[in-house]
Amino acid sequence: MTEQIKVINPSRSLCFYPSVEWATAELLPRLPLEHGDVILDPASGENAIAKVIKDFSNRIHVFSNDIDSLQPADFHFDMTLRESWKWIERSTGGFDWVIGNPPFTSAPPKGKRRGKPIVHLFVQMGYQYARKGVILLLSKSFTEPVKDRRSWFQTYSHEQFLELRLERIRTSYDPYNKKISSTNEVAYDWYGWQHGHSGGFVPEYIWR
Repeated sequence: MTEQIKVINPSRSLCFYPSVEWATAELLPRLPLEHGDVILDPASGENAIAKVIKDFSNRIHVFSNDIDSLQPADFHFDMTLRESWKWIERSTGGFDWVIGNPPFTSAPPKGKRRGKPIVHLFVQMGYQYARKGVILLLSKSFTEPVKDRRSWFQTYSHEQFLELRLERIRTSYDPYNKKISSTNEVAYDWYGWQHGHSGGFVPEYIWR
């Protein structure tokens, strides 16, 4: 069964698919979170992930960032830039985990259908600046060893500790054709990497 969600796609959209609450609720009990942990959601959108985290535990602090200044967030930085990660790190005193649903591509240039791939920047810089690790909702195709992430996979594949495979999420909007579609589906899973992890992982399968 797939879950129907509404995709908000304003003209400034960065391939924005809202995060369904059940996917985050399934994720959190499987993470090695500790009291006092600080989490950064680097592309928080409507704060769907942060809301579930806050309901899960009042002893975990969440900071949110979204490049869209009209979205409710603690910060509004372009997280494809290293300076943005450094600024938030200094402002918050650092964060233990990066958890979020980043855009796969940038906003398309005028006259173009798609923007350039940027999701690998969230993974790579999120992992660099987080004290403990990064967990992101990513397209199933993200694990393909294409050139913009091949080297990173080769270096950090042994530190992957989580792969939570989800059923496809059906959306009511096709962001590329910019029209309502009853058949458009998003194939995303949770992927996680933890500093110092060396014990491998067993993929889990979640459906509703």
